[in-house]
Amino acid sequence: LRAALVWGWVFRTGHFAQEFPMIVEGGAAAVLVITTHSPFGEPERTASRWLPYLRLGTVLAMTGVAIGILQLAVTGASLDGGILVMARNVLGITGIGLLTSLVTGGLLAWILPMAYIAVAEYALLQSWTSPWTWPVRPPSDRGAWLCACAAFAVGLAAFTIRGTRTRLADDS
Repeated sequence: LRAALVWGWVFRTGHFAQEFPMIVEGGAAAVLVITTHSPFGEPERTASRWLPYLRLGTVLAMTGVAIGILQLAVTGASLDGGILVMARNVLGITGIGLLTSLVTGGLLAWILPMAYIAVAEYALLQSWTSPWTWPVRPPSDRGAWLCACAAFAVGLAAFTIRGTRTRLADDS
């Protein structure tokens, strides 16, 4: 992202200025949700009553680190919408990924967030105005913020309580 902004590989204004940063934000969220995979499986689920707190803390810390690293990448460069749009997008897409990890497991949790980014790219080109396509909405759009934060909150709560699926025949 830093190289693309500094060396002028992306548009500076208009709808096209959001395309590449949106892909990077989706990639950051996808990497974040892949880390929810645990090789320990059932022993992890039964080992500790503190496990939900560890899940919560880990996801919150990693999301903060991802947003911070992306902020460092754009320091000194012009980003359409600024860091608040980037934070909103990372939060919302991470929430989608956390919900996906409950169904597919951590290793495949990247699929739905990246598919959502593809839909958002199409929505950007078609000028959709729905708040559910929050990555393409302006920074001050309250509905986009509500949708992104709701996706993150629901995903975080479900992941904290249940954890990621550990195997295909996971019945618990």
